[in-house]
Formats: sequence, C-alpha cells, structure tokens
Amino acid sequence: MKTRLITAAIGIPFLIFVLIVRGWFAELTIAILTVIALFECYRALKKAGYVICTWGGYGAAVIMWPLSRVMGVLDPLLLVAAAMGVSICGVILSPKPTFPNAAATVYPLFTCLLPMSMFMMMMNATYGNVPGIALITMAFAIAYGGDAFAYFGGKRFGKHKLCPAISPNKTVEGAFFGLLGGTVVALLCRGVFVYGFHMAMPGIPATLLLGLLGSYAGEIGDLTASLLKRYSGIKDYGRIFPGHGGVMDRFDSVIFTLIVLYCYTLLL
Repeated sequence: MKTRLITAAIGIPFLIFVLIVRGWFAELTIAILTVIALFECYRALKKAGYVICTWGGYGAAVIMWPLSRVMGVLDPLLLVAAAMGVSICGVILSPKPTFPNAAATVYPLFTCLLPMSMFMMMMNATYGNVPGIALITMAFAIAYGGDAFAYFGGKRFGKHKLCPAISPNKTVEGAFFGLLGGTVVALLCRGVFVYGFHMAMPGIPATLLLGLLGSYAGEIGDLTASLLKRYSGIKDYGRIFPGHGGVMDRFDSVIFTLIVLYCYTLLL
C-alpha cells in the first residue's frame, strides 16, 4: 500500500501537469504511453499462445505524434483502420494464418490505440464551447471516481459475485456503487469547471448520462483487461508503475471511458 501511495503521489501531479501544459509534450507523453500499452497487450497475447502481427499497431503509435504536430488534427478511426489493414495483412501472409491470431492481432488496436489516439485528438481541440481538455479531465474523474466507489461499496455491501471467472472480488453491489459514484463525480467535475473556472461544460442532463455511461464503460474496460490477464496467466501487464502494474493496469478503465467522452464530442 505504501508503494501504491508513493506512486500515486508522483503520478497524479504529473498527470495534472501534462493536462495543463498540453502541446507537444503532452502529445509525446500520450504516444509513449500508447507504445507501452500496445507492448503490454501484445506480450500478454503472445503468452496466451497467439501468433500476432505487431507492425500496424506500433507503426500507428509511432506516427501519432508527428501527424498531430504536422497536420494539427488526428483522425482516430482512420489511424486504427490503417493499422488494422497492415496488421491483418501481416497475419494473412504468415506461414500459418488463423482467425484467432487475426482477432488477437486486432484486439490491442481497439483497446489501446483507438482510445489513446482519441485522447490525443481531444487534447488541443474545442467542441462547440467545451474544451477537449475539460472532457478528458471528466473522463479521468469518472473512471477513477467510479473505481473508488466500486471498491469501497463492494467491500462494505458486496454479497453477490459479478464475474467470478474473471475477477473473483468484484460484486454486483460494488458495480452499482461504481455507476453511482462515477455519475456523482461527473457532476462534481462539471461544477468545478463551470463555477470555479467559468468554462463551458455539458449540461446537467448530458453530464448525468456521461457519468453513467462513462462509469459503465470503465467497469467494462477493467473486466476486459482482467480477462486477458487471466487468460494469459499473468498478474500484471507490467511494472512501470510500482504497486500499480503497467499502463494497462492503471488505464484500463480510463481508456474505455475516453471512448464515451469522444463519442459525445461527435454529437457536438
């Protein structure tokens, strides 16, 4: 627990610094985290016995930052589509192509590359009057707030197992508190930006919906990451964050929540 607290004490201020500074430094940080997340997923899939092609994922992650810097805009869907084309081609041209290997090759593109490229896209953009950085902050708040509520709510009231085959400690009651907590935190985050910083934010009905859907997506992301870990026989994806594991261990819920917030920007 001491190690986790020390890591959090360093990591949280650094995250805040990245979100405030933005620009090339933030984008480069996101690109590096994307490469690490892809490496962790690819390594887990290989341990599970899949023969995968990594060219498309790594290639797309490497060009994320130059594209964003030079073009000023990054289309996450086009980036993933291009990465998927290269990756699938690599599997098809391998000595023994199989559908499971093709599916495993594509998996990290949608669970790592897509949400992280959305993260980079939102960093310096404004949607209507709503700054993308505010929506990113809300995504982190929803994901981590939902995690905290789910943990304490499940520890206090948990009785019914949610997905014992994937995560034996998660309960239905904890999941309910996670949805409630994520929604409450979304409202609090909105209040801070609107009344504290006088910034435009989604309305209260939209915030309630984003909090509910975002916290739900965060729980799905957590379970999805746990499913791959259990299937691969690993405890953590990595050790980059002492006490917390790897990038995917720390961002598994956030990246799915980011997808929900990015979809909201498409409506704006």
